[in-house]
Amino acid sequence: MVQAVREARGVGRVAVVGPPGPLRAVLPRDLTVVPDNGSIMENVTRAVQELGASALTLVAASDIPLLTGAVVDEFLTACARTPADFYYAVVPKDAMDRQFPTAQKTYVTLTDGTFCGGSLMLFNPKVIDRVRPFVERVLAARKKPWLLAQLFGWAIVLRFASGRLSIAEMVARATEVVGIDVMPVILPRPELALDVDVGKPENLALIRAALQQQRDS
Repeated sequence: MVQAVREARGVGRVAVVGPPGPLRAVLPRDLTVVPDNGSIMENVTRAVQELGASALTLVAASDIPLLTGAVVDEFLTACARTPADFYYAVVPKDAMDRQFPTAQKTYVTLTDGTFCGGSLMLFNPKVIDRVRPFVERVLAARKKPWLLAQLFGWAIVLRFASGRLSIAEMVARATEVVGIDVMPVILPRPELALDVDVGKPENLALIRAALQQQRDS
């Protein structure tokens, strides 16, 4: 993961969040290490502060080991095509199925197709105070439809439940709720989404096989 981000041409300074002792023992000295503060958004906020970031800031989860610098640059290039405050990676299901048909992922079906979330996002650090409470509420409400309804409104939730919600409608509502320009970035790159979360041994086996194939080629 660290190597992929460092190899990307569009990335400058890098911070890694986690236990300082073990990380400093293995990471290059020019990286900034930020102690884990618990919540995702708290960690992001602290890392932004440590870097003194003022330009668009990339956030990458640490559990997608197939990520490459080329894929990171592809994501950043796609983001640059449309001005926004907050971008997030989205991967079509058919792209996942072509390369990793047995991967365990949670998919969302919209009128535009079926997708899963990627583990990269890019945002303007100037809007982090507005984004943070919204993201925290969405994370807390992931499996609680009534809380999602409070965030987005029952009309959006019902359209989603019936398969009649489009990406454009979802983006428009998110932009309205948060008060910033939100943009999904759809890329057919399974490397953005194949993670090794606890409870997904199938994904771990797929990733190990893919990494071994890369070493053998």
